Amino acid sequence: MKNITMVTSFVFSLSYVLIGTITVMVSFPDYSILGFDYNSSLWIPLVILTLPVNILLFGLVIVDNSFLSILILQSIVFFVTWFLFYKILSWIKRKKNRNTQSN
Repeated sequence: MKNITMVTSFVFSLSYVLIGTITVMVSFPDYSILGFDYNSSLWIPLVILTLPVNILLFGLVIVDNSFLSILILQSIVFFVTWFLFYKILSWIKRKKNRNTQSN
């Protein structure tokens, strides 16, 4: 049960941070990916949705646009996000188990 929570939180946080990273990277015209750039109608909702994990990345990309610094920052953000999602999912599972055992 613990491994399922860990894998689920890993996949969810990886996809969340990856979508956010791609959203920030396509904000610059040089990095458009398969026609997806800042002129796309999907860009604004993705920016708003992934803003909690990308607030630091927006500032970093404006100052320094190197892939190494982006990779380091997003790795740290990924591990923090993974930890938070794991704790939230563990709390939800514990709460469900207590409710089913008391009934």
